[in-house]
Amino acid sequence: VAAYALRWRLDKDKKLRQRILNLLKIVVSLGLLVILVTQVDVSQSIQYLTAMNWAPFLLAQVLYLGGVFVRAYRWGSLVWGLGLEVSWWRLVGLYFVGSFFSLVLPTGVGGDVVRMFELSQDSRQTAAAISSVLVDRFLGLFVLFALALLALAIGGYEMVSYQVRIVIGLAFVGCVIGVALLLQRTWIESWGRRLGVDKLLGRIKILSELYQSIHLYGYAALLRATAASLVFNLLLIVTNYLLGLAVGIDLSIWYYFLFIPIISALLMVPSIGGLGVREAGYVFLFGQAGVPSQQGLALALAFDMTLLLAGLIGAILYIIEGVRGMRS
Repeated sequence: VAAYALRWRLDKDKKLRQRILNLLKIVVSLGLLVILVTQVDVSQSIQYLTAMNWAPFLLAQVLYLGGVFVRAYRWGSLVWGLGLEVSWWRLVGLYFVGSFFSLVLPTGVGGDVVRMFELSQDSRQTAAAISSVLVDRFLGLFVLFALALLALAIGGYEMVSYQVRIVIGLAFVGCVIGVALLLQRTWIESWGRRLGVDKLLGRIKILSELYQSIHLYGYAALLRATAASLVFNLLLIVTNYLLGLAVGIDLSIWYYFLFIPIISALLMVPSIGGLGVREAGYVFLFGQAGVPSQQGLALALAFDMTLLLAGLIGAILYIIEGVRGMRS
């Protein structure tokens, strides 16, 4: 009876925490949207969109969709490095499906959870599926901030405020530490023994399997994934640059090297599909470069349209897969 009561209490506490977190996500998204609507002339932002230059906008769509195939290869390099047998086309499909769920699930990385689940169902290796998605996401941020730091060194140092420079620097240092921990297993094991984390890993099977799988990637797999991440992130930056041109923003591309990594990192803030957080990031950061808030919001909405296109493709693929599953 006591064990049952304890389990009921833990389940109740878990549900309460989840409800509080969901409420926080709603508050963050709606709060930021209210601020944007009250501070920005949305009608003028819509005018920027309706009067956009369609040539760079359509080219941006092509580049972003092409980038999905590159991201799938990046993920595949990690998945194949763990010995999982899954085709590149399957990973491309899962990335598109993940794009759809990122639009409808809480946080901008909600699609990652779907990718973890689907790959674990395919491979029957949950820990490997989870670690591949986590490392895939981490490498994306690492390369983005490396590019931002390079842009600062080349000529972007005076282009942004010291707060932005500090954020980029600290984020890159954090990523470097993450890479070191990923490659140097002995460091984690040593610190784990001192902190008692090794005992926790031993007690919880999935944590132990996840910890083991993260350190099974070979250098070749990580290098291939990093190279693919470099290509995709360059495509992402150029995509945003073209969208900026489409809505009439005449800025050096170096600003995009500096701002897009921060906006990408902001998507981890609890929200509804990144809604509100992403738009506020565009308005605030590009405002630092002198872009009017209405035009910054127009750029954010243009990128939202780009995400929506990828999400619609993912929704179609998900429906087709579901229909095939019902027939089989």
